[in-house]
Amino acid sequence: MAITTKATSNFSFRKLANAFDEVFDDYMEDSYEDLAQNARDNIKNSTGIRKLTQGTIAIRRKGLSKKGYGGATTSTTPLLHTGNLLRSIKATKDGVSMVGYGKHHMDGFTIVENKWTKRFAPRAIGKVVKPRNPFFTAKGNVKPGFKKGADRRMQELIKKINKTWRTSQK
Repeated sequence: MAITTKATSNFSFRKLANAFDEVFDDYMEDSYEDLAQNARDNIKNSTGIRKLTQGTIAIRRKGLSKKGYGGATTSTTPLLHTGNLLRSIKATKDGVSMVGYGKHHMDGFTIVENKWTKRFAPRAIGKVVKPRNPFFTAKGNVKPGFKKGADRRMQELIKKINKTWRTSQK
């Protein structure tokens, strides 16, 4: 007496493997958009961003910004004087982009000697400006706002995987 069994499945690893790049790229694009939005929110709210020094506040109040952008202001919100950095933060398919000087804010920099600093901030020349990174903490972790969307992004990834590898029952 022989017993015959038949097993069927409703999923295909091959289908998932063939579509993996597309599924994972969608997940990464969602992550990049969330990271960019979180950085913009952190700038608007000054969340986890070091406060301005009294010298920078004085320069803003007098309207002495290096290239004349923004004019005089009483705003003390870091990274938001002209709004150019904020508006430039965008998600791309490969990550997040922003204006070039954003790198200086993320990494920190040393104030160099030039005509402007000689005239308006001679005592600041050579001082190290610590980073004001809207994306990551000082220890290199993403800021809390980005983590809030992690569960949603993971659920979306799971839905896409389940949808991708399903097969019809035969």
